[in-house]
Amino acid sequence: MVKGVFFDAGNTIVFPDYDIYRDIASSLGLSVTTDEVMTAEARAREAFDEAVSHAPGKNVYNFWSIYYTPFYELLGIEPEAIPNAIEMTRAANDEGLGIWKIPVEGLDHVLDELELRGLVTGIISNSDGRLEERLSEIGIRNRFRFLIDSAIISISKPDPGIFEEALRLSSLAAADAVYVGDYYAVDVVGARGVGMRPVLFDPYGAYSGVDCAIIERFEDLIGLLDRWMEEE
Repeated sequence: MVKGVFFDAGNTIVFPDYDIYRDIASSLGLSVTTDEVMTAEARAREAFDEAVSHAPGKNVYNFWSIYYTPFYELLGIEPEAIPNAIEMTRAANDEGLGIWKIPVEGLDHVLDELELRGLVTGIISNSDGRLEERLSEIGIRNRFRFLIDSAIISISKPDPGIFEEALRLSSLAAADAVYVGDYYAVDVVGARGVGMRPVLFDPYGAYSGVDCAIIERFEDLIGLLDRWMEEE
C-alpha cells in the first residue's frame, strides 16, 4: 500500500535556472538557447549513469566533473575550456540560492493532492549541506515532513543507507514508499535496492526502454499513484 512519496531535489522538485548555463557559455564565446541547454542536460545523463554504475562503491563522488564534462561537451564548449566552465558552475552554485532554484511546474498541486490522500512526503537528495536552507528560502521546505541531505549524513544515493534513513524518519515500510527521482542509476537503482517503488521523472526524454514507471509531467504522478492504490 502506498503510504508515502519521497522525492529527489534537483531536477525533480526544483530545476536549474538555465540562464546560468547560458551565461557561462556566453562568457566562453558560445551563444546557446535554453532548449539547447535542456537537450544537453538530458543527454548528459547517460554518461553520468554509466559512471555511477561502474563506480567501485555505492556513494556518488566527483559529481561536478562526471556530469558537467559531458554536459558542456554536448553544449558545444571547446574541450580546453570545459574545466573553466565547471569552475564557473561551482561558483554560481555557491552564490545565493545556487543553480537549482526554480520549483517544478505543478509542485503545489501535487503536494496538495498527496496531503489529501494522507501520504507522507519527504526529500532524499545528494546535496552539499545547504539544501534545507535553500529550499526554506525558496519557500517550499515546509511542504515536506523530512529532508535528507547526503552531505549532512555522509551517505549518498544510491547507497541503501540514505533510503533506509528516510524509512526511519517516516516510520514506513519500504514496500509502502514511492521514490521519485531523475537518474536511473542513482534514484531508481537506489530506491529499488531497499524495496521502495521507483518513479523516474523524465520531462525531456533522456530515457527510453527502462524497467520502471516514467512520468514526463510532474502532475502525472497523481494519476500513477491513484492507479497503484486502486490495484492494491
